[in-house]
Amino acid sequence: MNLFDITPVRMEDAQGAWLPSFLRALLLRTQFSHSRARALGWRGLRPSLAFGESWTCRIAGRPGIFGLLFEGEEMTSEGLRGRFSLHLFPDPGDPRAELLPLDAAVTAQRPDYWDLVREFQGRDETRASFRLGTLEMTAAADGRSLALVLAAPTRRKLISLDGLEWPPGSGNHIVPPGGLESNLAAFGPALRFFRVLAATVTHVLGRAPRTRSLESLPGWIQWRRGAEVFRGKDEAVRLLRLRLEYGEAPAGAADGPPRRQPWDFSHDPAWFEARDPGGRENLPELLVLTGFLGSGKTSLLRRFVEHCLQRDRFVAVIQNEIGAVGLDGKLLERDSQVLEMDEGCVCCSLSGQLKKGLARILERYRPDVVVLEMSGLANPKNLLAELRELRDLVRRGPLVAVAEASGLEELLHGSEVARDQLAAADVLVLNKRDLLDPDRAEQSRAAAQAVNPRALVLEAEHGDIPFGLLHDPTLAREGLAWDDLLPHFHEHGTHAGEGFAARTLLLEAPVPAEALGPALERAAARAFRVKGIVDVLGEECPVLVQAVAGRLETSPLRGHARPERFLVCIGRELPEDFAEALARDLEVGRA
Repeated sequence: MNLFDITPVRMEDAQGAWLPSFLRALLLRTQFSHSRARALGWRGLRPSLAFGESWTCRIAGRPGIFGLLFEGEEMTSEGLRGRFSLHLFPDPGDPRAELLPLDAAVTAQRPDYWDLVREFQGRDETRASFRLGTLEMTAAADGRSLALVLAAPTRRKLISLDGLEWPPGSGNHIVPPGGLESNLAAFGPALRFFRVLAATVTHVLGRAPRTRSLESLPGWIQWRRGAEVFRGKDEAVRLLRLRLEYGEAPAGAADGPPRRQPWDFSHDPAWFEARDPGGRENLPELLVLTGFLGSGKTSLLRRFVEHCLQRDRFVAVIQNEIGAVGLDGKLLERDSQVLEMDEGCVCCSLSGQLKKGLARILERYRPDVVVLEMSGLANPKNLLAELRELRDLVRRGPLVAVAEASGLEELLHGSEVARDQLAAADVLVLNKRDLLDPDRAEQSRAAAQAVNPRALVLEAEHGDIPFGLLHDPTLAREGLAWDDLLPHFHEHGTHAGEGFAARTLLLEAPVPAEALGPALERAAARAFRVKGIVDVLGEECPVLVQAVAGRLETSPLRGHARPERFLVCIGRELPEDFAEALARDLEVGRA
């Protein structure tokens, strides 16, 4: 091991402090590969030199932002030792924010709080009040060993001897005299950061720590009287020092095999494997989502996005609508990055646009998973040429087809597009299972398996499936042979060939409530699918409209800030003036 392989600058040649530049070079080595940085536990890292060498970052499994600030270095008998202060700035809504000292709790509620966090290095109110502990780093002068030490109290306790009144002078004590103003766990959150940093060091150095030790020392609490704060011993609080040593042992040292500790799980052997940073395992996975009109694709997609967010995986969605205005992207945009393609099916009229849109998303957002949600009338078998163009940008994930269990046999009999959607799938989701009795559900399952006997079949209500199965490496991905280099010239069925078309009505004014229901019922009687967002006179928020095969649902769409108001009607042999007729029906109540 040689630390100078990470940074070629020798300690004696450094212009200024050496350890901060070493740490900066070490961290940068993991940030070039987004997927690797996420695997190590980083969720964002921002260096700053404005008020001294420092970093702010987010890590997996811990809300809030950590701050690391360099405080100085000195040469010792062990080597060059540097000291960094470690801080945690919780989200304002985090219950832990209420456990902070009063000045810190007030700071966390300020409108400019996150601006203060970014500049914590130069501000006493954010540097001192949010401190967890210290990080020490000692590098041998010959570059052959490195030690990391985390030191933090088990808890940060602050006792207010005078108590705290609110409002001041009111006699109303929110903290009684001699009561706890702050009682915040410190070592536990600090350990979360230390594990990610240690895993990063292990990964870059290519070896696990040579020794690990945990030392428990007497701790202290703080007392506040007026503006004065002083320390006092407290046996209930301990100062913990966790030390990791890498590289060669000093002469004469007798190191036995270290005992396994919980924090050793940061040093999984996978970190030591030599992998190509540009290898395909680091590319985002592409999941193709298909399914006929009204099958519940968007409900499933929203649950999948939530599943990924809970596991710190970022999802980008490419949605393709057959209508001139897309609805589903507007319902998803708060949880993921959504790119809505131009009007038309991606398999019919968007040659070349898919790769351009995907490249734009990957360059800006670096997602872990990309979902291509196809139009309900798109035939995935006509997508092969487009998918082959994406092989250098994404890894192949499963093709998931969603089908409404009710009426599936009739749909398969009347539509080649619906049959091909199921036949191309790796995973078949029979949605809205709750609408069928057991016998009908079994008939639906049998019909789906007859079309595609090799796919994994899952039954669902409201699009809820065990999403972990979609990431299972043993899941067969044979639905679309898009890794096949040979060209295919056969064109499969399309929605145009089956007589489907879309008619879009843009709404510029609120619709009378008494006209909305009857107008939608007449439209749904002719159109297979009606969907959109409508303003209704007298209602505070817009209304979400969803209709499939004559079943009409309307619900308030709270928190929706986008201005578009529209209705998209999709069906077979719809006349050109279908939207105009719907507009006249909506105007009846206004007149």
